[in-house]
Amino acid sequence: MPEQAVSIRAADGSALRGLWRSPAGAGPFPCVVCIPGLTLTKAMFDLSAMLLERHGVASLRLDLRGHGNSDARLQDQGFEDQLSDVRAAFEGLAGLPGADPDRRGILGFSMGGAMAALAAAALPVKALALWSPLLKTEPWNGLRKEQYGPAQGDLRPIWDGILVHERLFSEALGHHPLLTASAWPGPLLVCHGGKDRNHPQSASVELAAARCAAALPVASYFPPLSGHRWLAEGERRTRDQLSAAFFEASL
Repeated sequence: MPEQAVSIRAADGSALRGLWRSPAGAGPFPCVVCIPGLTLTKAMFDLSAMLLERHGVASLRLDLRGHGNSDARLQDQGFEDQLSDVRAAFEGLAGLPGADPDRRGILGFSMGGAMAALAAAALPVKALALWSPLLKTEPWNGLRKEQYGPAQGDLRPIWDGILVHERLFSEALGHHPLLTASAWPGPLLVCHGGKDRNHPQSASVELAAARCAAALPVASYFPPLSGHRWLAEGERRTRDQLSAAFFEASL
């Protein structure tokens, strides 16, 4: 199973490090860049990459700046910095061995889902999958302040005592992922667990309904048991299998 380490340049010259996995053969293959959520790493997509490969789809699992083994510090990153990394990752897909530049998609989780939707509106993305996406930035900002307190200078506390830059939140408020994803014209899959306390499933249900009303292509998976991190194993595996089949059919 061919898999190789790759590095893509961020806007500031930092290295975004990831793993490129492709089916056997010369290709070209449809391909997907996988974007984790805040503080998470590319490891969350290990099973997804194997399933995508079985469906004939190559994938790039990538750490954004300040995450995993990519360069830079998380405390220095704003929302626009991380969004820029998603754009760089998608554009970098086209140059990877065996990739088909005309059949590229994005898979994003949580805040990575918000960024995937926003990037898709400005790039030639052919298919988009969102897992537990952040779709409403203003309630997210307010909830985090209630949970972890206000900024300490330029930094704000989040879970596990981690500090992030205030720009991560303030810059996010200038974006509306729900509206962007609702209007995006390509095929979209949204998966969201019913027990998610970070980003309510109701926003994803609203997204799917808006796309149905606009006659835009949408598929959804809204299981009842999973929270934000999808710890219900059966539902998590179903999500991954549905996503692999979605990209095979849509790219």
